Amino acid sequence: MERDFSASHPELMDRDDTPPEALREQLRRLEQINRWFGGHAAVRAVTRRLFFGKRRLRIADLATGFGDHPRRLAAAIGKKTDLKIFAVDRHAATLRMARAATPRDQPIYFVQADVTRLPFKDRSVDISLCSLALHHFSEDDAVTVLEEELRIARDAAVVIDLVRGRLAYAATWLLTQIWMRDEQTRHDGRLSIRRAFRPGELKRIAAAAGWRGAGWMRLPWFRQALVVRGGKP
Repeated sequence: MERDFSASHPELMDRDDTPPEALREQLRRLEQINRWFGGHAAVRAVTRRLFFGKRRLRIADLATGFGDHPRRLAAAIGKKTDLKIFAVDRHAATLRMARAATPRDQPIYFVQADVTRLPFKDRSVDISLCSLALHHFSEDDAVTVLEEELRIARDAAVVIDLVRGRLAYAATWLLTQIWMRDEQTRHDGRLSIRRAFRPGELKRIAAAAGWRGAGWMRLPWFRQALVVRGGKP
């Protein structure tokens, strides 16, 4: 299966003319999918060892969407850690909805920015995270996203995404044909699989971005992760 990417045909949730109610419903549905089909579990499994023993922690979650990963991380890490999570997204409407869904006492700060040009200094966060967003970019822009992740990370940079393949597409097609049958989920879910990177492609992109010695792992529900420790010198 060849990668089906076209910048002129974005996923419905990425379009600037998506009605607010449709966007809100899709963001809520994505949070459900993350909860039911391993998105939250994948982030927890990949990142939990990176948090161990830290009294002060700064995390940047890139292309945060509904902000559900920052909320889950804040709850898991707890209040004994001096924690700040920067939830970054380029869409103002998406950030407004994410902020509205986030309790005010959580140490989450919403930042509107293009993830290919992050407004953070070099090595200014401990951990940078990009989950289920890289397939939204062209290969060249994906390299830039990972370069930016590496630039701002002091301890580790993490990318988690889907794996393109016929079995993954068949499973997604069946899920959106029988159960999650609304137009946005059907369209975006199937397109996301067709736009995801194969493991070799992701490793090549990471190498081009300077991720030396990155560790790759396969995750349940057609996901994969790359982690590079130490950030950019």
